[in-house]
This record gives sequence, C-alpha cells and structure tokens, in this order.
Amino acid sequence: MAVDDNAPAAAWLEVLGRRLRPSPLLLLCGQGALADAVADSLRRDGRRVRRMQAVDPAGSALRRVDILLLAGVTDIQRELARIADALQGARRRPRVLVLEDGREPLADAVRAAGLPVEILRLQRLAARVLLRRWPLHYACDPLFDQPVHLLLAGRTPLAEALLEQALRLGHYGDRPPTLTLLDDRPAAWRADVEARLPQAPAFSRLRFGPLDPPGPTSPPWLPDLPDRPNPPDLPAAVPVTGVFVLVEPPARGLQVAERLVATIASAHGVSPPVLLEVGDAELAGRLSDWDGQIIPFSYRRLALEAATLLDARDDRLARVVHAHYRDTTLAQGRDPAGEPSARPWETLAESYRDANRQQADHLWAKLAVTDCRAVPEELVESFAFAPSEVERLAMIEHARWAADRYLDGWQYAPERDNRRKHHPQLIPYAELSAPMKDLDRFAVRLVPTLLARSGLGLVRMLIVGMAPMSLAPAPGPAPVSAPEAASAPDPAPADTRLRPLFERVLRRLRARYPDRGLVIASTLADAPSRLLAQRALDAHDAGLILLCPWPLPALLAAQPDAAAQRAVLSLIERAERRVLLAGGQELQRWLDTRSQVQIDCTWAATAAAGKGQGKRVRVDPKRGLSWNFEY
Repeated sequence: MAVDDNAPAAAWLEVLGRRLRPSPLLLLCGQGALADAVADSLRRDGRRVRRMQAVDPAGSALRRVDILLLAGVTDIQRELARIADALQGARRRPRVLVLEDGREPLADAVRAAGLPVEILRLQRLAARVLLRRWPLHYACDPLFDQPVHLLLAGRTPLAEALLEQALRLGHYGDRPPTLTLLDDRPAAWRADVEARLPQAPAFSRLRFGPLDPPGPTSPPWLPDLPDRPNPPDLPAAVPVTGVFVLVEPPARGLQVAERLVATIASAHGVSPPVLLEVGDAELAGRLSDWDGQIIPFSYRRLALEAATLLDARDDRLARVVHAHYRDTTLAQGRDPAGEPSARPWETLAESYRDANRQQADHLWAKLAVTDCRAVPEELVESFAFAPSEVERLAMIEHARWAADRYLDGWQYAPERDNRRKHHPQLIPYAELSAPMKDLDRFAVRLVPTLLARSGLGLVRMLIVGMAPMSLAPAPGPAPVSAPEAASAPDPAPADTRLRPLFERVLRRLRARYPDRGLVIASTLADAPSRLLAQRALDAHDAGLILLCPWPLPALLAAQPDAAAQRAVLSLIERAERRVLLAGGQELQRWLDTRSQVQIDCTWAATAAAGKGQGKRVRVDPKRGLSWNFEY
C-alpha cells in the first residue's frame, strides 16, 4: 500500500486506524425468527455478533460489548430491568437498542426501565428506506401537473408505516396526494384510519376498496371513465403512480400484483412500479423473466441491513438538519441545553428526531419539483434557488409541515397551546402573514447549505428528450397513437453509423452546459433511443428518465427479438424515474414542455431542424448533425 508523502502524518494514521479498527462487538439478546434474521443479516454485513437468549444477571458480558440489541425478547420490561441493574455503577455502558416489530409497542416498557434505550421500529425503518429508494415522485412528474397516487394492497404493519410516511412526504404542489388502500376488510381499515388519523382528509384523498373485486367490472378505486360516473363517496382519482403489494402469503401477493398490473394497464394504459413484499422467499431469476414492473423486495432484509439498523445511514441528513438548528440556536445567543428541541441528537426526544427526519426525507421531493440533482460537493461551485422556485417550494414546505402537525394530533386554533396541540399557523400558505411565510422561505433557501454539510451540492438538470422513431417531433401529420407506435418497425441503421454522431452530440451538450446534470428522457422503444441512453449512462454520467406513453408489456412485445427485450429491460432497471403518459400526443407534449433539448432521429425525407420549435438536434447518418441553436 503506497503512502502519500504529501499527506500529513496525523491524517494518514487516522485512515490507517479506520482500516485496522475492528467493527463494534454486538451482543444480540433474544430468540425466534426475528432474532435469527437479525443475526444472519448483520453477519452477512461483516459485523461481529454474539448471541444470548437472555442477559447474564451478573452483567459481565455487558461490560465487554459495544452494542446490546434486544430482538424477539418475550418479556422486554423484565429484561430491561435486569440490564439496568447489571449496568449500575458501570463506567462503560454499551449502546442499548430494542427492535420493535410493529405488533407490540414497546415505548411504555422502555420508559418504565429508566434506561437510555433506542427503540428501532422495524416497519418505520423499512418505510423510510423504501420511499427513499422508490420515492413517491418515481413514476410521476409534478412539474407536468401529475399528482401522486399510491396504492397499498394488504393491511399489514408495514402498510400502516408506508401510509403515514406517504402522508408526510406526498406534498409536491397544489394537488393533494391520493392514497388507495385495498384489503379483504376495507371498512375496518377505513374505520381505523379515520380514528387514528382524523385530520388526514385535510391534506390528502383517501380511498378504500376490496382486495379482490367482486366481479369483472372495474374496481371503484380506478379513475372514472366517461361511461362510469364517480361514486358519490369517492373523489375522482388520478392514475395510479405507485403500488405496494403487502399480501400474505407471497404466492397470493404475486397473484394480486399481476392482477393490478393488468387492471391498471387496461384502465388507463400506464405501468407504474409494483413493489411486491416476498418475505423470506429467495429471490432468483433472469433479467429476461422480468416484466419491467413488478419489483420483489423483503422489508426485513432492507431494515436489518447493518447500515440501516446500527449505523443510522438514513439519519445522516436528519442529523445535519438538527446540527444546523443547534448552530442557529447558539448564533442567536440561546443555550441549546435549555431547549428540548436543541439538545444533542443522542439525548433528543424521539418526537424531535422524527421532525428532523421528515424535513430531511422531504428534501428529495423539493429537488424533484425544481429539476435539480444532488452530486458530490466538489463538482459544484455554488447554487441558489430562483425567487420563483423559493416561493413554490415555500408553499410546499408549509404543506409538508402542516401535514406533519396534523398527523401528530395538532389542529388549528387562533392561539397557540402546546398542551392542547393548538396552532394558529395551520392555515393555507396564502393566508399566512409575511413573517410566517419568511420562515418557510428560509427553510427552503437552507436546502443547499444542508446538502453542503452532507458533502453534496446541487446542479440543475439538462433534460435531453428523444422521441421514438414513429413519434418523432417532425412537422406534418399528428403523432400516431401509442398502439401504432408500439407495433411500428424499427428502421434503425447499424450502431456504427449512429454511435459517433451520438457521442458528438453528448460531448457538445456537456461542453455547452458544463454546470448542468445530463439526463436522457426516452421511451427506449427503438434501437437509436437505447443506443443514446446507453452511451449517456456509460460514458457521460447521465441519468435516465423512462417515458411510458403505453404499457410496458406492449413495449416489450414490440421488440424484434429477445436480445432487444433484454436491452430494454437492462435500461429500465437503470432508470432513476419513469413518467407515465396517456399516449403519443401526451408524450409529444411532455417532450415539448419538459425537455430543454430534443434529439430527432427521423432521417427519412425530413428537412433540417427548423426554427421556433425549441432546441433541437437532428441526427441523420447520411447528413450528419443539424442544430437549430448555438452550441
């Protein structure tokens, strides 16, 4: 291993120490399936784990470990009392964690023990991970006036956690999120939600329905069709943009997922991602077996990863938010130790931790409505939101804050009363006073600073759109319909003729817009579209937005052979977002309004790129490149 002679010795020793230092020793106390799953997961991640069914009353083992984790303990209160007794007078105390599986709340038992304990709620951990990897805007475009519609199939503790997390995060603009909840007992689920979350209708649309519809007719949660009037008790819905199937056993869950895929495609011609909980089932299969839509996952495996369970990976940005708040408190001449909300993270009450988490988790939604991407900080010189963006984001931030307060049991009152949970600011953003609006604006302007403290910077996207061959934005007849496009032949020339042209386009765009993050938006319907996307991803650090003007089964079925299908699926797997569109005309409208540059590959009998059509590059293997703007 070579040593950098220019690096200070102290820095080098610190790096060396991190490499040689063993991972913390963890004592896992408990038994059963949950404890077994924890042990297996942590050992797979290379962590040192010792197991005991119960804590040694003498406490000798506790003094030799760094972390004590309780999972699957029968009598948690008695076990915590034994731990408290064993640690009395100890100079070195381990970090004590209790894993709650969602079926038996442990807060009362932990409070009774009088011991510093962190409760790790398995389903809440999983919900945060899932909606971070597949955010609510993953399959909708708020800047194209597409609101969120999340469908949860199957009432489980994870479904309840996802519901609350989505209610807190689903704020992207004027249109409220829609959440559809399907279960074998929908009336019971409705009654429970109305009792636990009575304020949810103030900022969302909730719909309930049976898991298995009683007949061949469309289920009542689908968007209303022209020949089917809306039921009086259900508001008109928007197309489903995301699905979680949480039905047990997994075999039935797969049947439900496949039925939902077909129903949604038939009703409004789109293919949202369908995430399927598979429990402990082993995940195996080939890419060619995938439909591009159903994504299997195990929430336990996600939540029990060492980085999530022990290292609080998903709390890093929340800790930054809180650290900045503490710094602000000090700068204002106040003592953080005297304010419950400004205490160090390690002693911060869970309610304040959650408030920081929600602010941090929603940050990615704010980036989605400004077409921004987070990149390593060293790639960015400076960034600031435009005044119009600040105002839009301030309105969204107020909606997020209000939803968080409502879900915590607060309600509007002219005078603030913390004990009764009354707040005068639970009103629409437009009705706030100027000083109150400034608080939301300040929170929005703070986003680049918070990211910088996390080692990240912001860049604006350069969205480069490419229509499929039969839907290209050329003058003349109107675009063909989606079924025609899906069945159109692929007239692409050999890769060798297009590859150098695409490379020139990508290089020139990066040189022309050095401060932008390149993103390709494409249907992937033909070979040229896939070639451009593949090259941009592999050689230019670009992102990919999958445009879906027709269901994915039609896209895959239209490919000429299995190799082309695999090429489509491999790129779908790499797409960071997908946009669901109702046919070719809506696709063209999206390209015209949302892409900054369009690439046109319709070389048969077409003229050079014209003026007044936005920024376009025509790629013709015979004539070369034609630009209608300065590059």
